[in-house]
Amino acid sequence: MRCVILTGGTVEDLQWLKRVLAGADRLICVDSGTNYAAALGIVPGVIVGDMDSIDPSLLESYRRQGVAIKEYPAEKDDTDTALALAEALACRPDEVIILGATGNRFDHTLANVHLLRVALDHRVPARIINEYNEINLVAPRQPAVVKGRPGDEFSLLPLTGVVTGVQVRGARWPLENATFSIGNPYGISNRLAGNRADITIASGLMLLVRVK
Repeated sequence: MRCVILTGGTVEDLQWLKRVLAGADRLICVDSGTNYAAALGIVPGVIVGDMDSIDPSLLESYRRQGVAIKEYPAEKDDTDTALALAEALACRPDEVIILGATGNRFDHTLANVHLLRVALDHRVPARIINEYNEINLVAPRQPAVVKGRPGDEFSLLPLTGVVTGVQVRGARWPLENATFSIGNPYGISNRLAGNRADITIASGLMLLVRVK
């Protein structure tokens, strides 16, 4: 099952969003992310959050349509997106995709990137996608594959202080048993040499960013 979380961050192309949502088996809207669903005429399975940035009449409309509403207090330890991820993981999905997770609040964007670790701990593949990038984690014993056309860009950045045993094959700049550390971002803007690159690491956590 593919579970999609739609948050209230920046989405510039609603038609792109509609195409991505078409592949969702279950849609969880986070607070103002519900506005995007409403603009596309899509009914989510559940709406999660403190509801501080959603029109009460829209919320009531969805409630009348049978949508589950899970409202939380504004003063809480978890972010709304963290609560939505917990809701998604409770369904034991095969994959989680988070949309609207980036935008002009860098703190929120970074917090959402950190949530990928939570999905990893539950052994569920998770990705953050927007119109320009796709972000996921590479972990030991969980290799990643980048597919595309020769010249397509991707970047690798350590999420932990040190990442060891980095192996990248099929890239213009391959790596063998490399070490990445925070503050030395030499994994930016690598390119596919052919149609596929394979990435593995021995320890730590690595961010893989595919550039569309």
